[in-house]
Order: sequence, then C-alpha cells, then structure tokens
Amino acid sequence: MQVYLKNIERLKNFYQSDYYSWLEINDHKMVKNVEDALYEDPDKCDVELYKDLALKYNLKRKKCNLFVGVNKQKIKMSADIVCGIKSLKDLGSSTPEFLSNYAKIRSSVKLHFIWPQHKVPTINTYRYQIYRDRIDYLLYDLKHYFMGKETPMQKAYQNNNTKIWIDSFTDDFPKFVREMHFEDFVNENYDVLDIEFGQRKTVTGDLQQLKSKSKNKNAQRQYMEQLLNLNKLF
Repeated sequence: MQVYLKNIERLKNFYQSDYYSWLEINDHKMVKNVEDALYEDPDKCDVELYKDLALKYNLKRKKCNLFVGVNKQKIKMSADIVCGIKSLKDLGSSTPEFLSNYAKIRSSVKLHFIWPQHKVPTINTYRYQIYRDRIDYLLYDLKHYFMGKETPMQKAYQNNNTKIWIDSFTDDFPKFVREMHFEDFVNENYDVLDIEFGQRKTVTGDLQQLKSKSKNKNAQRQYMEQLLNLNKLF
C-alpha cells in the first residue's frame, strides 16, 4: 500500500510549511481546501492496496477493482476503509497525532473491506449517512437484515448488484462474517461486539435508536478512540 504513505508525506510537508502557519492565523477555512487538494483516496487509486485485498478475499483483480462471481455474473467490488479521514480529523488531535492515527488505520489490510460498486446508494457511502461509518452498527444492521427484518441500511442492500451479492449469502450471517473476514468484530456466537465499549460488550437495542446514537459526538468520539486502541485489529 503506497498511496496513504504519499498522503502522509504531502500533508506533513504542508503542516510544517510557513504557508500552513499563515493560513491557520489568517484564513483557517482555506486549510481544508489545501488538504483536500493534496489528498488522494487510496480506496479509489491504490493498486497495491487492491493487490492485498485480492489476496485477502481470494478474488480476481483488474487495476483498482475486484470481482465476485455470483450465478455467472461478475460483480465489481471496491475498497472501503473502516473509517474515513473526516472521522479521524473530527477527533481534534494534534497534527502529528492525526497523521499517526491515519497511518495506523490505513496500514492495516484487516481494516479495509470491500462492497459492491454501482450507483448510489452503496453500502460504503450509505453507512456514513446512517451510522457515521460505525462498522459495529453496520454489522448489527446486516445481521437484522439477514433475519428478514427492516433496517435503516436496507435501501443500499436492495440496490443494484448489492442485492444480488447479499442474496448469495442466503440469509446466513455467520457465512457472511467468515467470507468477508469480519471475525474480529463478532464473538464466538456471532454477536456483534460494541467497539465504543472496547468490545467488552455486544451491540444490542433498536436500530433506529442506534442510528440516532451514532450522531452523538461524545459516543462517536469514544468509538473512534476505542477503534484506535483495538491493538488486535492492527
């Protein structure tokens, strides 16, 4: 994986520049514009990442796409990191700490997943809107969907090739967990572990309530801090 390292180098040089110091005092809003201009999304363009994910999921690869075969149909899959750069920035850490956290997340193939790629809504775009990227809540939502229940995320599950892909698991959540390598996020009974509480308890409760809770800044901060502290995932 190379692109995230180049992002760190570019951002680090920017943060150490006189221009950044001037912007912080005189035009703070411009800082984000420069960051966005310097940043490349590895999920879209890192060939080395896709090579690693092809090995992780044992799938065919063509440049920055992976392909799953379902009933003789090729479904294009794209990469999705466990949390976006915005969530890391929202922690309000110092610049060196932010870059360190970014490296910790991005350097782990275990924290990169894949979902079907097509017109929105897709799982990797919709999960931020519904659960602020919380992977534990997403898995809990998926478990309920496999049980035949309505969920906040089902608009994405029933869209385009995602429906074909999800239907291939035949409502078998343990099978989904094993094939998609989410074992670190569930216990031996396939109950979803709550990352906000350091995986010391399982996710429970009503999905609509969890959707509302995910918007709570304190809960989201606690989740992100615990995610970064889960050493077994890195």
